[in-house]
Amino acid sequence: MIRMQGKYTLTFPVTPAEIQFRGYGNEVESTTSITLLAGNRISARRPKAISFDFFLPGDSTAPFVEVQGYQGPRSWLAGLDRLTGSEVLLTIDELDLAWNVLIGSCDGRFSGKQVDFYGTIELPLFVRDEFISWSNQTQLLSPGTVIAKQQSARPNTSGKQAKKQTSPSTGTMDLPKQKEKVDMIRKKLEFAHGVRGYQ
Repeated sequence: MIRMQGKYTLTFPVTPAEIQFRGYGNEVESTTSITLLAGNRISARRPKAISFDFFLPGDSTAPFVEVQGYQGPRSWLAGLDRLTGSEVLLTIDELDLAWNVLIGSCDGRFSGKQVDFYGTIELPLFVRDEFISWSNQTQLLSPGTVIAKQQSARPNTSGKQAKKQTSPSTGTMDLPKQKEKVDMIRKKLEFAHGVRGYQ
């Protein structure tokens, strides 16, 4: 029995007689067919794609239908459309194997009095692109560079007052210059009051 499990689970109502593995074995393009009835096992190498012919009977009560609740080819194909383009887990019970595959469109046609569907589907294996880099050399860890930040001086909380320095390097003004500045400010204030009083 072959089923595809993703957001929905879709089981093929009739197990195909054989499946084909494309690109199996090496990089040379090749196809390997495996008969499911023979129960052949596959070696460790993985194929690039899995394909097989399938049959959807138009009569859902036929004795060879393996899936309970099968509602016919049209509803089954509608379920396949819901899975198209997504990654699903493909399991094949006869081979005791499972792969992650991408669902693409299938080819097929309706025929016969019961309106059976004969189709072909190819499922490429889904491979995540993971780049893993590693080294066999031992790398010594170097200590990080210590950066000392300048901190502002702590405010004086002892109640003591610092001594005033009057040296030119501290930026304090001489006493005569301070008096000149104070006089100039006073004159500006008097002039401003006089103008206001005039108005």
